[in-house]
Amino acid sequence: MLNQLKTLLKENYHIDDISTETNIKTDLGLTSFDFINLIATIEDTFHIEIDEEKYHSINTVGDLIEYIESAKS
Repeated sequence: MLNQLKTLLKENYHIDDISTETNIKTDLGLTSFDFINLIATIEDTFHIEIDEEKYHSINTVGDLIEYIESAKS
């Protein structure tokens, strides 16, 4: 899952260096618009839906991985 997110971030935002501890909102330099687009891309890529209340509580790449895995099961 981490490798898939790395690929997605590299292809869409030219971000190379992420880990599960990377804070999506502060470490990646994404604007609010970029973050919304990232959520939409993740929803499309992984065939899940992230409700608005939940994505505000997703802070790290690790949080995102946990959410995607739980949404897919």
